[in-house]
Amino acid sequence: LNAYHFDANDTGYQLDYSRIFNEFVKSAFPERAAAIREYKVAQGDFPQSVNECELWFITGSPKSVYEDIPWIHQLREFIIQLNDKKIKTIAICFGHQMVAHALGGKVSKSPRGWGVGICSFEMLAQKPWMNNSGSDPQKLSLLFSHQDQVESLPPGAELLAQNEFCPFQMMQIGEHILTMQGHPEFTVNFARERLISRRDKMNADTFDVAMKSYADASDFQLMIEWIRKFVNLRT
Repeated sequence: LNAYHFDANDTGYQLDYSRIFNEFVKSAFPERAAAIREYKVAQGDFPQSVNECELWFITGSPKSVYEDIPWIHQLREFIIQLNDKKIKTIAICFGHQMVAHALGGKVSKSPRGWGVGICSFEMLAQKPWMNNSGSDPQKLSLLFSHQDQVESLPPGAELLAQNEFCPFQMMQIGEHILTMQGHPEFTVNFARERLISRRDKMNADTFDVAMKSYADASDFQLMIEWIRKFVNLRT
């Protein structure tokens, strides 16, 4: 019950990420493991209709949402339909940016540079699908790997989390779309390998700080629980 997209020109990354994301979905919805479908939209493999699945995941990608690429334009139209029909959608990193871009927000390459490593952010709202106690904002941490950022939210979106580096970390639209810049699906080993492969694309301080951060704790398990509860909300 999900949709993925990958860069067709980055085979090694694609295959490993596909496996990792499948495991992530299975951990969140073990009872639905046999029903998972994978659409490699960057290779032109699109579903015929938004009604083919009742839950969609839009994942990370090395591409940027503002690139003039046919599959990105097609994915934009698909997201508009998902929103119009209020179909449950979870979008991560590129997916988070793609939802914002498709529905009227703004995305651009950040002048702050790379957001990599395990980073913390502040929760701004408490929702029924969150299992926090009390009403105070809470600091969480996830793995990150991005240059592009959401710079403004689409109409009707509610900001759920922020930090100084990336002010638009998470958003919710109605009770059917949840998006986030962080990667709850990443493993530390995968994130570290991706960082090392991009070492020459960032300054040494950014790389070193990110490498050291992998010893820190991540709240990926809590985010998996939140995603499960969000999906199971009755609309």
